[in-house]
Amino acid sequence: MTKFSTFARVAALSAVLGTPLAAQTDPQPTLLDFFNINRLGTFIANTGIAVLRTQMELEYEYLSTDLMRGTVSISGVTIRPLLPYDQARQCVITVERAVLNTDVAKPFEVASEMNLNFIGTRATTACVPRDVAMGMRAAGIREIALDQFKVRAAYMYPTGETSADVTLAINNFATLDASASAMVLPRLNRFGPDDPAFRVMRAVVSLKDTGGWQTVSAVLPPNFNDPQTIRDIGTEAVTDFMSNGATRAVTAVERNFIADLMDRVQEFVTDPGEITIEAALPLTGIVVEPEIYNEEPQALVSALALEARTTPLARAQILDSETLAVLRAQDTPDPAALLEVAAALLEGRGVPQTPALVPDLLAPLIDNPDTAAEASSLIARALEDSDPAGAYAFALVAAADGTGTAVSQLDKLEARMTTTQVLELQARAMEADATDPREVMAQTEDPRALRALSLAHYAGSGATRSYAMAYYYALMAQAAGDIAATTLKQEIESRFAARGDEVALAWSDLSAEIQSRALQDWVEGGLADRFRTP
Repeated sequence: MTKFSTFARVAALSAVLGTPLAAQTDPQPTLLDFFNINRLGTFIANTGIAVLRTQMELEYEYLSTDLMRGTVSISGVTIRPLLPYDQARQCVITVERAVLNTDVAKPFEVASEMNLNFIGTRATTACVPRDVAMGMRAAGIREIALDQFKVRAAYMYPTGETSADVTLAINNFATLDASASAMVLPRLNRFGPDDPAFRVMRAVVSLKDTGGWQTVSAVLPPNFNDPQTIRDIGTEAVTDFMSNGATRAVTAVERNFIADLMDRVQEFVTDPGEITIEAALPLTGIVVEPEIYNEEPQALVSALALEARTTPLARAQILDSETLAVLRAQDTPDPAALLEVAAALLEGRGVPQTPALVPDLLAPLIDNPDTAAEASSLIARALEDSDPAGAYAFALVAAADGTGTAVSQLDKLEARMTTTQVLELQARAMEADATDPREVMAQTEDPRALRALSLAHYAGSGATRSYAMAYYYALMAQAAGDIAATTLKQEIESRFAARGDEVALAWSDLSAEIQSRALQDWVEGGLADRFRTP
């Protein structure tokens, strides 16, 4: 009986396992899994590393790719490069972490950007030429330790501005920061395209001592530790360069720059701190023609208004405590001071960037006709990322007054809203506009004036953006015989095409209402007699 029961159980189990449900196996990877974009990114990165291994020894502990977010990181890197002066193969470079970031997560919106960041880099003295290594060892430097080496490059689509930033932080030695931005401007000669000019927007280099001068001065002759001696040597060397070997006259501006630079150098040697060379440029930048940088690069000192400073100009632009007192003021502060602080909060200029505070800070200025437009523009900028609809309401006010870049801001915000939202907010804005279109039309006999009103409302420049009012005035201008009004009316109508049934229905109802109102005002206002000519 026992043997029969065991046999029966085995048979039953076999029957169950033989069913289609039990016959399923572990899931197999799909083609989508195989061609996963991050897996492909890892393969490409490893292929590049394999190519590098033909020129050096290279090992790493971990590699991560996230191409949809534009990030590639590698950590625990050890490199042993092949160097002609390192026959003993003693050069070893280690990197704790290296990260490459791009703007792939938001492609082609306003800029193309790339960041390359090396953190915790170490290199033995065998990695530099032998004469340099000897000097380093004499100064007690056994290895080169970089806390950070970072390079950032960006190209701005709206302006064509190209910017670059570099940071080099050497542990217990110095930190070097450099930043520049410029736009390339085409130039022509009588034969065709010439070397380009550059509109320079920013140029600054800053060196901060973190123990480097103490290390270097220990191996210098005593005379080279004297601040006056170093000033004299530096003045002679820089003047010789500026005069191009005594073949060029040094201008007064250039001599003043040399004197200021040597003042900073002397201060640095006496009490090591920071030296900065920065271009004092207007907000619109300065144009450097090819004749300057090709034929006389020394003249860039004057062209860029270079200054030798202790710290960057950004330090001098920090808002003082008196200016920031408006944030804690109990009484109504000065409107100009409020606007200044609000703009600084938006940009992070001289104060921590805090756009969330701007709407409440400027709320008292919205009802003041003298400050409403500028305050609305700043509030719209503060809200554009978090509340597009709220920002749009304020941008309508700013654009109607012709403030700054409010028109382009309206376009940008509309791209993030539905058309019905846009129409509702425009209608609310027009409720606050006490202008009676019948009174406006009674003051002109030129149909082009009606077309100009339509265009103003359509763009939102000099008048509240309202597609409804733009359509109204376009109908009136067309009826008044303006030959260009028809195409403007068609352009307004095309704004609502191919946007789905909801928008089509909303525009059908709104346009019918506007057409009825336009016909009524045309007849009751006797506008046919006003605009009709023999």
